[in-house]
Amino acid sequence: MIWRLSLRRGPRLDRLSSTPLTALRNRDPPARSLEPARPAVVGRRWLATHSTSTSASMFTGRVGNWLSDETGIDTPSSLDHLLRSIQCCDHTRILPNFYEWVDSLVDADANIATAALQELAELPVATFSEILRWIDPVANNNKYDVAHGLNISLGHTQFTNLGNLVDDFGVRKHHRALLNAATILFDACQETERNLLVTDYEVFIRCAGSAADPVAAADFFGAIAKSGLDRRRTTATWNEFVKARFMIDPLYYQFDRSRVAVLARQLFKERKRHLLPPGSLKRMERLRYSLNAHRRLPFNRLRHRVSQDTRALHGKKNSFHGYRNHWLRSKEYGTLVDEELLCTSMIAFARGGNMANLRGVVTIRGFRLKFTENEGITVARGGKNWREGNPREPTERILSAMVESFGCMSRITTAKDLLLHFSKWHQIKIPHETWSSLLNWAYVCASKPFQSQRKLIGDYAANRVKPFDIQRIWETMTSEPYNVEPTFEDYSVYIKTLIIQRKFRPAIDLIRGYAIPYYRHLEQQHEDIVFDEILQEYSRPSHQRLQMEAQKEHVWYHIATWLNNLLSSASACKWQRNGHFMQVVVPEIVREFSEFFHDQVRYRTAQGHVCIKRDMSVPRFTWSRQARKTLPQDRGGPEVKAMAKKRKINMDNPNFKWPQVPTMKVVEWKRTPVARVRAMGPAPESTDVNARGWWDKLERELMT
Repeated sequence: MIWRLSLRRGPRLDRLSSTPLTALRNRDPPARSLEPARPAVVGRRWLATHSTSTSASMFTGRVGNWLSDETGIDTPSSLDHLLRSIQCCDHTRILPNFYEWVDSLVDADANIATAALQELAELPVATFSEILRWIDPVANNNKYDVAHGLNISLGHTQFTNLGNLVDDFGVRKHHRALLNAATILFDACQETERNLLVTDYEVFIRCAGSAADPVAAADFFGAIAKSGLDRRRTTATWNEFVKARFMIDPLYYQFDRSRVAVLARQLFKERKRHLLPPGSLKRMERLRYSLNAHRRLPFNRLRHRVSQDTRALHGKKNSFHGYRNHWLRSKEYGTLVDEELLCTSMIAFARGGNMANLRGVVTIRGFRLKFTENEGITVARGGKNWREGNPREPTERILSAMVESFGCMSRITTAKDLLLHFSKWHQIKIPHETWSSLLNWAYVCASKPFQSQRKLIGDYAANRVKPFDIQRIWETMTSEPYNVEPTFEDYSVYIKTLIIQRKFRPAIDLIRGYAIPYYRHLEQQHEDIVFDEILQEYSRPSHQRLQMEAQKEHVWYHIATWLNNLLSSASACKWQRNGHFMQVVVPEIVREFSEFFHDQVRYRTAQGHVCIKRDMSVPRFTWSRQARKTLPQDRGGPEVKAMAKKRKINMDNPNFKWPQVPTMKVVEWKRTPVARVRAMGPAPESTDVNARGWWDKLERELMT
């Protein structure tokens, strides 16, 4: 019966090539014609009905009420378009067609939704898995995300159009939309009682991780056990869950290391309160409240509880949210412990500041590596020569894990010493990505928000990071025997470090010798892409064009930030305002790099403040006076306990709500980026009345 119905329906895809996807549908008959295939609206009834469903959802009332075959129409369905784009490897249409297919599952028209659910129920297992592989955010992110690898900070949202790519929580809108669509698809699979493979669950977990949603990742991972596949979870499954749950992959924390760096406030323990300097806890809380008052958007906050940071889900050593319980649970399931799981566990322990388990479980038991820290000096010893083919045989992955784990705990010296020792012991070449990660972690840990808190809990040598440490890492990685070729992000860290150290002339030489030529190179590439698309009469900008625009704006923002910081640092000290640098070099800098200075350039001189007004032909942003309220912020645990002791609150009340800091109204001047204009389509004729406007758009696009 099923075969006869498939003959009546016709093939899903016209066989253009013998790809793995077309081979999956081996039950379909040969193609009979080039006419559009009919949607799968056969009269077969699925087992799951409204009466057997135990959970109410948007699909209730539709599952089981399949349409008869006579109601079908000879037009391709959304699923047909999706499979066609996958077969043709058309990355520009895969995600739009996927979103269209998912929307049809919850369409307001009952006939469309029922037909789409029936197609989903009858889709072969291998074909469904192939669809998930093509939307995998980790494997295909560079094909869908135009800002892949770029850290879009709060500063980008004020100066550039890159802020349009992220939502209020600092997460890519593309990743958030993908998670929403994946959640709808997952619910539809549950309602139709479609059996999923463990690898399918892994893709759903990666979708949650890319959207920076650890709660959704835990829900997808828990659904594996609910479906009875808990014993089939492999080491790779546990790896994907831990990566998404503790935001280990750079994609998961949006390439912003400051979001996962361990704060000194996280390391506070009530039983060790007497060891802290007097009043340090109160000063740390005031610093946290001050940072919250200045923050305009809830970057790195929990969506279901905006008053808390995502670090709250990383937990402490023995807390409910910590990684230790997950590690013990994986051992009870008999999960094979290989090198990748050990590396993932090392970083997960470090996210919660659990140094004891990191040292005991991973470094000593896992890799037979011992080390001691004393007054900022790390002594590493030991190591094991693993048999070839052993699952724990070290690779370059362990080097990156060491830098990531010790770097987020602000132990830069330990990370560097262990990196060199382990590389020499196992004869593993240190890749450029590892050196770049170490350099960036050193800069993050040496910045004011993190280093100031570290000093409040005690100026320990192991956690002390200074600009000199960043310079030593730069000199080590760029000299013999490593000879690493730095990228733009590496140069950005080094130039900012030179400015902090007040080494202005070397910083200017690097800006003039590397950054500006690199920006000119991006400008030339952008012009070539724009002219090619104009000649080919593109109706919309291509992915390559959008990607080049994002990189160009990213580089411009960094150069503008360097120059602004340079002027601020050079004019900060009153005894330097009469010097040669401020009187001669600074005016030359303003004239040479004028395109990277916005209107109202400000700096101080011996006579007062200087404000240079510039006529911007193509302004990048505008100023507006706005009023806002500060973000909600939870009070600290010790402060709440003190309030309960004074009987200001009743924590035993079932309706107890955690106290928050009072909100304030803030009136401020805000920068709003000017929307980018694009010249699309063919160039107009000279007699066209809109010709001048089209050429103006082209000029403005090339200048921004």
